[in-house]
Parts: sequence; structure tokens; C-alpha cells
Amino acid sequence: MEAKKFLTEKSEFLLEKMGIPVRVEVSEQEDRLLVDLVPQEEEDSSFLIGFHGQTLNALQAVLGVMLMRQIGEFKPFSLEAGGYRQQREEELRRRALEAADKARFLLKEVSFPAMPSAERRIVHLTLQEEKGIWTESRGEGRERHVVVVPGEKPAESKDNSK
Repeated sequence: MEAKKFLTEKSEFLLEKMGIPVRVEVSEQEDRLLVDLVPQEEEDSSFLIGFHGQTLNALQAVLGVMLMRQIGEFKPFSLEAGGYRQQREEELRRRALEAADKARFLLKEVSFPAMPSAERRIVHLTLQEEKGIWTESRGEGRERHVVVVPGEKPAESKDNSK
């Protein structure tokens, strides 16, 4: 079964079981599928998103496992509801640029709060071409976060003592 059809059918099925009838619109973006959940009742969008996107992230994780088991390979997709992910991405890009300016001006590291890998990736990609700063992820598990570091990224040292 094709990924688009599978994601459409399983999203509708899962959300119907949750008591939230939705229309699912799947479109192809550059590197992934965008699965847009459009609930019949507009106020259900906030329920689908959850606190800081937690419900949306959980649904995406469940659908991702189901998709992997069905087609046998990883197919990247992003679950969207009420424009939440798009707004969040724009906010992260704006905050990343502000953090870069702050790190350059104060010559101090600027840390973001812990965030999921997809959000850390947005910050890293936004700042990869910025001059005078570099980024890295620090921490483990749920505490992993992005740090904006002033200066040029140090060259990776290679251990040639073997």
C-alpha cells in the first residue's frame, strides 16, 4: 500500500476512534509528506495539537511506527493540525536568528530550552549559513537542546596516535 493512502486511512481511523472526525489532506513537500488533519469541528484542532504539540507528536509517532511496519521502510512525513507546525517553525526561525544576534553581540553562548529533534533541526538549518556563530545540540534524551555558540566552529580534531 502506498504511503499517502495508508496515512490517510489510518489517520481517519485513529481519530474516529478518538471521537474526532477529520478530513485528511496529504501533499508532497520537498523531502516529506505533509499530512494535514482538518477536523469537522474547528475547536477540535486545539485538542489534536495538545500542550506544546504533544498530542500531535504522539499521533505522528504512532502513525510512523504503523507506516514503517506496513511498507517496511522509513518514509518521512509531518502531521499538521490548524497550522500549528507551520507557525511553530516560523517562530523557531525567528528565535534562532535573535539568538544568533545575541550570541554575536554578547559573545556568550545562548541556549534554547529542550525540544524535539525535528525542532532542533529547524534551528540548526536556519543558522547554518550565519557568520560568526555555530550551533550544537547538547544534553541527553528529553533534555537535549540547541546551543548557539559565538565564533567559528573549531575544526574536528582527529586522533592520529593509533
